[in-house]
Amino acid sequence: MTPRHDVGADHPNGWLALGLSIAALALLSSMTSLGNGFAYDDRWIIVENTRAHSLLHAWKFFNETYWPNAHGAALYRPLTILLYAAEWTIGRGAPLVFHVVNVSLYVAVSVLVLWFALQCLPRGAAWVAAALFAVHPVHVEAVGNVVGQAELWTAVVMVGAAALYVRDRRTGLPLARRSMFIIVALYLTGMLIKENAIVLPALIIAAEVLLIEDRRDWRERAGSLRPLILWMGLFAAVFLLVRVRVTGDIGGDVMHPALMNRSMGERALVMLGLVPEFGRLFLWPARLASDYSPRQVPVYTEWSPELLPGMLLLLCLAILVWVSWRRAPVVAFGLTWLALAIAPVSNILIPTGILIAERTFLVPSVGLVLSVAFATPWVVARLRREVRGVRIAAAGLFAVVLTLGLARSAERQYTWKNSEAVFNALAVDAPVSFKAHYAAGGLYFEQKRPLEGEREWRYAIALMPGYYGVYADLGHKYREAHVC
Repeated sequence: MTPRHDVGADHPNGWLALGLSIAALALLSSMTSLGNGFAYDDRWIIVENTRAHSLLHAWKFFNETYWPNAHGAALYRPLTILLYAAEWTIGRGAPLVFHVVNVSLYVAVSVLVLWFALQCLPRGAAWVAAALFAVHPVHVEAVGNVVGQAELWTAVVMVGAAALYVRDRRTGLPLARRSMFIIVALYLTGMLIKENAIVLPALIIAAEVLLIEDRRDWRERAGSLRPLILWMGLFAAVFLLVRVRVTGDIGGDVMHPALMNRSMGERALVMLGLVPEFGRLFLWPARLASDYSPRQVPVYTEWSPELLPGMLLLLCLAILVWVSWRRAPVVAFGLTWLALAIAPVSNILIPTGILIAERTFLVPSVGLVLSVAFATPWVVARLRREVRGVRIAAAGLFAVVLTLGLARSAERQYTWKNSEAVFNALAVDAPVSFKAHYAAGGLYFEQKRPLEGEREWRYAIALMPGYYGVYADLGHKYREAHVC
């Protein structure tokens, strides 16, 4: 095996400066969230969940569901509840402690992305990848909302494990036992924080195939990789068995209303129709929302010409992976990472409670920024042949992109100040989303404003008449008011 000689990891000088600059970008993008309180799902999972207020019976978390049973959903994330309980105990319930942890984790993830990028890209390109990640506005929900912390911890685990694997394998030697132990431990930890980490073995296999130059026969390479994958597979199987025993289902989440009673094929069509929205959020997230539901986003359960853009986009991505497999393996790896990391919330194999959630873009976007940053050396080489004015304009354009991303992220953090701020913003960001009006109506009823609550719930019914949940809730309110 011949180690790569053109990547940033081979040039350690300046690592501290690179890391500090990325940490600063991540901090500036996220620190405005430090004044936020608890919002949205924070209420049910943390504020009103007495289990998360004490560490006295922490061992019980491993035999309990993530969501309190009263709310229908289950899921299995015992370490996440344990972390929330520790933070609640330290801060005596103050939201500031949770937000400090979130911001710190986001800075750590951004620096880890830089470290990972340095394993497979030149220094300049690695910095570009990490900088784009640090200021990406689609990450705001994972930082500004306390329960987005699960995404942040999962990102630390997955990016850290993948970077460690690539770093060790670039030496030309098999993975060290110490590194194998760390990766397996990170994997188990990640699954106990959030189930999305279960795809880490697939990401490591992709890294071995696409990022590691090894002239050995593929059987010999597979033999070297086998112990790690077998251990990870064993822990994944145990995790799934425990999860099913605790939650009663491998999924454990309440299905999004648009996915209820849908076959796998119908769910695939629903998600195919959302592919352009996924692409927009990854590449130009100027418009953001805390929820994506009908009619704000389309839902197709039968073939329609409107599905063609999604099909075309997926086809283009598949062709790009195929073409770059040999010529630009980092691009192929980045796009493969994106696809694998987003698979757990794709709703095809296992339906979830969301159609699109911005917090779930955190880990997949690592692959995107690696793919985009790969072009940096080519762009720089072309610019060197241009006049000085063109080079200055190009540098200025990149600075503008970073500034816009940073400003948008910092401003967007205020949306998660509290539940009322979230719902008010959602009504503006997604005015024809049934869930926006469903949530707003619930808030109005809690504030003893029944006329406004009824109006919002009737609007939600008009937007999605096939979902019985709003009818039932409104019926209970009528019964309580003796106007049933």
